[in-house]
Amino acid sequence: MASFELISAVQDYEKYIETNGINEQVIDAYCEAANTAFANEKDIAYGLELSARCKEIIEAYCLNSSGGTIWDLEKYAFKEKVSYEIIEKFYSVLLIEAQNKVVDSFFRYIEHKREPKERFYMPRRKQFLKIGLMDALQGMIDDRYDILCISLIPGAGKAQPLYSKILTPDGFIQMGDAKVGTKIIAGNGETANIIGIYPQGKRKIYEITLEDGSKCRCSDNHLWNVRYNYFGNKTTEKVIETKEMLVNPYKYLIPVTTKSLNNRFYLRVGAIQYKGEEECQCIMIDNPCHLYITDDYIVTHNTTIEKFFNAAVIGWFPKDFNLFYSHSGDITRMYYDGVYDIVTNIDDYAWNEIFPNLHVTSTNAKMEQFNVGKYKPFPSVQCTSVGSKNAGKVRASKFLLVDDMIGGIEEAMNPMILDKLWNKYAVDARQRKIQDSEGKNCKEIHIATRWSVHDVIGRIQNMYEGNPRVKTIAVPDIDPITQESNFDYEFSGFTKEFFEDQQLLMDDISYRCLYKQEPIEREGLVFPEDKIRRYLNLPHGEPEIITAQCDTKGKGTDYFVLPILQKYGDDYYCVDCVCDNTADYEMQYENAANALVNNKVQECEFERNAGGDRVAMEVNKRVEAKGWICNITDTPTETNKEARIFQCSNWILQHVIFKDESMYSPKEPYGVMMSLLKRYSVSGKKQLDDVPDVFSNFAVRITKGNRIAKVEATRNPFRGGVYY
Repeated sequence: MASFELISAVQDYEKYIETNGINEQVIDAYCEAANTAFANEKDIAYGLELSARCKEIIEAYCLNSSGGTIWDLEKYAFKEKVSYEIIEKFYSVLLIEAQNKVVDSFFRYIEHKREPKERFYMPRRKQFLKIGLMDALQGMIDDRYDILCISLIPGAGKAQPLYSKILTPDGFIQMGDAKVGTKIIAGNGETANIIGIYPQGKRKIYEITLEDGSKCRCSDNHLWNVRYNYFGNKTTEKVIETKEMLVNPYKYLIPVTTKSLNNRFYLRVGAIQYKGEEECQCIMIDNPCHLYITDDYIVTHNTTIEKFFNAAVIGWFPKDFNLFYSHSGDITRMYYDGVYDIVTNIDDYAWNEIFPNLHVTSTNAKMEQFNVGKYKPFPSVQCTSVGSKNAGKVRASKFLLVDDMIGGIEEAMNPMILDKLWNKYAVDARQRKIQDSEGKNCKEIHIATRWSVHDVIGRIQNMYEGNPRVKTIAVPDIDPITQESNFDYEFSGFTKEFFEDQQLLMDDISYRCLYKQEPIEREGLVFPEDKIRRYLNLPHGEPEIITAQCDTKGKGTDYFVLPILQKYGDDYYCVDCVCDNTADYEMQYENAANALVNNKVQECEFERNAGGDRVAMEVNKRVEAKGWICNITDTPTETNKEARIFQCSNWILQHVIFKDESMYSPKEPYGVMMSLLKRYSVSGKKQLDDVPDVFSNFAVRITKGNRIAKVEATRNPFRGGVYY
């Protein structure tokens, strides 16, 4: 416990600040007080209070002196190659906190040698704090949580210039011509789809020439899965950036494939030449190997919060061991190399400054494991992939880190594979857990793209629903409140405009999985894409009637939905719609009136529930004011909504025909409507049901008196067989 003298001194510092403001003397005094609490009096809790306050007053002093934050001053100092004592004082506080299990401070301190724009954490810190990621990681260290599940947007890989070539099934194309959905050849020879394209701006470009004369160009930070000579006679594999090969390029060998793609081998780097700066972009593919083939059949790589966290954990808990588990050996290799680099690369990282008494004591690159500190039954970091025969070989006492068990959308759509992967996790990975050196249970962190509600994260959430010791973080592309990007990082971030472009290029399901964190319930979809009828052109002649149905907006995220349909024979062609969840009701009335008038709708029924009769009246007034007459009615609904949707789904699939996907964009009201329709499932979980609801009401209206859509007491699939 802190001494009375120390507590009294700190109280005096606060009185001084209140009277005289913040100056360098009081900052020095606070820093010394924090050091005393940690080092001399061993009061970690009070020491952390003092260090947190110390950071506050340094930030305030910096703001008053320079008009910016300490981070702004640091960026300026790097740019101008000058030093400031206040920055050094700030980092001295971060160092103390990093040594005392403060996750944010560890992340900040460990990269302090790197150029600001090359750092991983600080350009992203604001967003990571906002979404609660850092608090969640801290909660794992502080024993507030046992399991943490994280799903974020996919990160960008590393760049190549726009003119570099990528191999497709039909030959090479330029990187700049690549589109989301373009099929390319993965490094394992399989066909893969591009699922993300990420502009990187201008980067330093290098030309790599191999020993046989083949060449390719790439950015300074491009990732390569290389082999290299280790201590003269040993060869190992590692994932490195281009710039890491500049000092001694001749020791590195880069993977190359034959034109027939039936053989992969390695060629030595002959030369690396700087070629200036060029506009670049990187791509993401849906193949588990994450490799693709570029110029002259050279195989290149496309790829880190887990690595940083793991590097911190092995320093804070050197008596324990951690296991990283993923679907692909390529990913585990990158992870092993990444954590090892953080721990051993003293030029880029400051791990040795945080843990001066620890160092790597053993490595086994083939087994993808290394140890820090004293010998223990299992090494500090171990990596293994799904299907590896690791029984008895690997264990986790502190953290089991599970990364992307699902390799892509193909696996997500296969229930048998999902069940198999769950068994691999439950029977293999999870059984590797033992208690830590303090007798506490091993914790789990899961990071994944949420392709399916039946993936590992989804099943964990179901198992532990309501358990406060299981934390889930799922952050979509756009903040639903501010409508701004959640990932607009300081450098190489993702703007709102970027996401809008990606959404236009990608199919709706993939986009929602990758960027909205909305995994698909592929089993139990009520309106699956392969059963929805589509049209490119309307039938010849005039429709028998032009009609509409409206489901008005309730509260929160509910949608105002008004589809417009033209009848030809027994079919109804959905030609237009209003579909939005804005809180501006006046705008909804106006949009609805315009849709009815512009499409010359003859009749429209509003659902009376939740004030629908009032909405119908307001819309009718506006329709008449625009010079059109439409028979607008309102009708109550008394049957259970979910049962009605299920009961009417077959009629909707048989008789309602929707526009071909080429005729609208995902952002348009029609695209939003179709997305909400296709995502609706029998899961029984809370979901947006406004679109299927409005079409079920339409089915009831059209088939009234017809046995097809008669609504009666039925066994509800959403409620475990309860009758309504």
